[in-house]
Amino acid sequence: MDALRAFHHLVAWFTPQEMRSDLHVRKRVQMFVISHLFGPLIATPIPVTLWIADPQPMPHVPILAASIYGFWPFLGLLKLLPRAYVPIAMASVLNLVFCILWGAYHYGGASSPFLVWLVLVPLLGFMYLGSTWLARITVLSAIFGGLACLYGLYLHGAFPNHIPVENMVVAGVLSALGANLYVFMMAAYYAVVVDSQSELMQEIERHQSTLRALTVAKNEAERANGAKSEFLAKMSHELRTPLNAVLGYSEILLEDAELDGRGEQIADLQKISGAGKHLLAMVNDILDISKIEAGKMVLHVERVDLDKLISDVEATARPLAAKNTNSFVVDAERPLGTVQADATKLRQAIFNLLSNAAKFTQNGQITLSVARRRIDGWEWMEIAVTDTGIGISPEQQRALFSNFSQANSKIAAVYGGTGLGLSLSQNLCRLMGGRIEVESALGKGARFAIHLPADVAPSAGASPVASPAPQVSREPTRNPPAAPEEDRPDAIGAPAMSDADSYTQHKGRNRLLVVDDDRNFLELAERLFSKHGYTPICTDAPQSALQIARTVKPDAIFLDILMPGFDGWDVLAALKADPITSDIPVFMISILSERSKALAAGADGIVMKPFDAAKVKAALSGIQSVRSSRAKSAAG
Repeated sequence: MDALRAFHHLVAWFTPQEMRSDLHVRKRVQMFVISHLFGPLIATPIPVTLWIADPQPMPHVPILAASIYGFWPFLGLLKLLPRAYVPIAMASVLNLVFCILWGAYHYGGASSPFLVWLVLVPLLGFMYLGSTWLARITVLSAIFGGLACLYGLYLHGAFPNHIPVENMVVAGVLSALGANLYVFMMAAYYAVVVDSQSELMQEIERHQSTLRALTVAKNEAERANGAKSEFLAKMSHELRTPLNAVLGYSEILLEDAELDGRGEQIADLQKISGAGKHLLAMVNDILDISKIEAGKMVLHVERVDLDKLISDVEATARPLAAKNTNSFVVDAERPLGTVQADATKLRQAIFNLLSNAAKFTQNGQITLSVARRRIDGWEWMEIAVTDTGIGISPEQQRALFSNFSQANSKIAAVYGGTGLGLSLSQNLCRLMGGRIEVESALGKGARFAIHLPADVAPSAGASPVASPAPQVSREPTRNPPAAPEEDRPDAIGAPAMSDADSYTQHKGRNRLLVVDDDRNFLELAERLFSKHGYTPICTDAPQSALQIARTVKPDAIFLDILMPGFDGWDVLAALKADPITSDIPVFMISILSERSKALAAGADGIVMKPFDAAKVKAALSGIQSVRSSRAKSAAG
């Protein structure tokens, strides 16, 4: 075993380093090294026998011996000049041909026992150079050129007769044995090479089989993930539709109870409203996560005033922090200026962190710090939320940004939450080219820092970079975020409430046309708009919307996007194509945000379901904004 190990070490030493990376080249070079190491040793008995048998061996026997032992210097040339391997191998083949023909010319001529070695020329040539045209031309030229020279010498004179043919028996036997031994050695090594290549091919086949299995599994997983996303989108619609009624009517009843001073009912209605908003927040989070995983989350990039954004967040977060008797501090290097970002998603991520801090901190302090930093020539903003709460252990931090992950069952039972808030926030920040980092220790509070570039490129759709090592979620219970942007299935239709002529009785100002296939929503919208002094005209027949609008000429139209048969996009196109209704402000209504598509189609805005008093006020303000903008355009 030691001798075999030493032999392999010697072969490896002669093999140039730059030729070891390519398997085929390495095998050829190793064949070259092995044949040149042992070839002269195997052929040694031939010149020795001739020296003894030939009465006048000078100078042809020493020349033959020099040619035989001249194979060893080729190894030195290979070691010194690895880039000249091909010329060295060709020179070695020519030397072999010369050695054979020199021996045949002086000992036996055409009957020489040394001609048997010519069989090795093509064998070694192809082993050294591969089956290339260069190898074929070199081998054939050497063999036929050498034989032509030998025959030319025969024509110009008889072959030398240094040893009678009958006395060449021993030399012939040694030559045949040497040639066979040499072929045996090279064939044995070649068999080892073939076996190793066969094992390699089998290993490659196993890997390819594994790759095929992994590809099938990946495709199955992608199909399952797509089915999951579709299921979540459908379920979110089915959950949001009844939530629209729950939240809308609870707010109406709450306002009535506050006006009438019914204290007990106020507390109950507040619980109903709070539970509904919490459920809506969870539905939104789940759908957002599924959209991000599917790569369908869209960034609405705009120029954002950081000072105003932080002021809005502060106004929302102060009451939240006060619930657990926490103090709230804002540390900002004002003025912060503006940044290019998605304001809704940035506000959502910040509020998630603040909600977490408020939930896990009692009688402590929550600090919101904002600063701009210049790192490696790029401008970044850092928005950090620091609390003095329960903290997070290093073990818990490893799962911090995983979906549906809580620190432990005790924390989940005491503080609640779904374990989606931090995962969603991290993915939203990664969509905007940033990240969230955490520093915390158990019992010593936590610091979550959002790092975002000052300029975020607009994106038609993106998927986040793979998250870092997951860590423990301290999931907030937050206000509903901006609803996601995916499409949903069509709603089930209902017959028209009445014909267009029945609406001509509305002669007063502030008329609104509301088109939706959900009768419950129309009833809720009518009550909400009526509270603000508007006269809502409601229909669940989108086919009649254009005729109603032409007849009534409302101040604005609120149009549901997804309706059976004739959907909101069809109605919008018809309204904008008619010269009588083309200037009427149109606001699309949807469970899913499609703001960019709505604006591109000619709408003046989009109102998200569930409908509540705040969204109604915002929508009415939008009507005034559109009116003012169009009045200025007309005056200009």
